[in-house]
Amino acid sequence: MSEEREWLTLRQIDQLRVDIASVESGQEFLMHRVNALPSASDLWRAATLIGLIGGVLGIVGMEWLHRYFACGSI
Repeated sequence: MSEEREWLTLRQIDQLRVDIASVESGQEFLMHRVNALPSASDLWRAATLIGLIGGVLGIVGMEWLHRYFACGSI
């Protein structure tokens, strides 16, 4: 029974170590990329700021258009 077992050679063991190291480095790279993504609170702040600025610019733009195109006849 012991003769039927396949023992790994040193070359196969080295190849497995290289493969495992490659997978681990890929995993670490992905972990760094995921950690670099903005958090939900960062996205909320940015969306709120964009909404407020858009609202202010919209009101100012409508006032400007009203004053620019108003003939005073109404």
